[in-house]
Amino acid sequence: MPDSPINHTLSDAEQRVLGDSLYCEDELSLSWSLVLDLPGPQVLNRQNHRNESVLRALTMLEEHDESQADDTERADLYRLESKLNLMLELVAELVRERAGGVAPVQMRFNAAGLCWYTDEAFPQGTLLVTHWYLLPSWPVALQLYARVRSCRADGDLNLVCADLEGVSTGVAEWLEKLVFRRHRRAVALQRTYRHAGPGQSDDKPSEP
Repeated sequence: MPDSPINHTLSDAEQRVLGDSLYCEDELSLSWSLVLDLPGPQVLNRQNHRNESVLRALTMLEEHDESQADDTERADLYRLESKLNLMLELVAELVRERAGGVAPVQMRFNAAGLCWYTDEAFPQGTLLVTHWYLLPSWPVALQLYARVRSCRADGDLNLVCADLEGVSTGVAEWLEKLVFRRHRRAVALQRTYRHAGPGQSDDKPSEP
């Protein structure tokens, strides 16, 4: 999934939720439902452990450290990765067929909260349980609780900004790593685009 370049400043509502920390801007599949309160400590602890496992696994999928591998080892890793990606695509397709697709939304997020555009409106203070699908081929969602801080009309949609609640230190740290990794990749893509120019790439020089 390509990362959306950060191309404009945050609104006041987004600034209040995301703060001055680094954030990720992307189009992700996101679903949500209303809940009355956070679950009890034992259930919340299990959910945090699961979320941390999901984020750890996602890191393995997105970023491989092959700096010490020789050509043979690297080729083996690529073959294994290709098989794993194919398996994930097949599983994701099966999940989508059975559960129905989750529409992607434009959103910004970090370990403090998230903001996204939707046609729904929520009163301030509404507690939501949200499910984030961070990769199209990764049909495992983060399950995070978010309390709506603001909801305002922005064109034909509403911009909803919510604070994350009940997030463990471990999950917050892995979310920060995810944000940094994707932000770094988005910056690299922007630099490549500016260097190559529209319709060009570094691999194929432009025609004289």
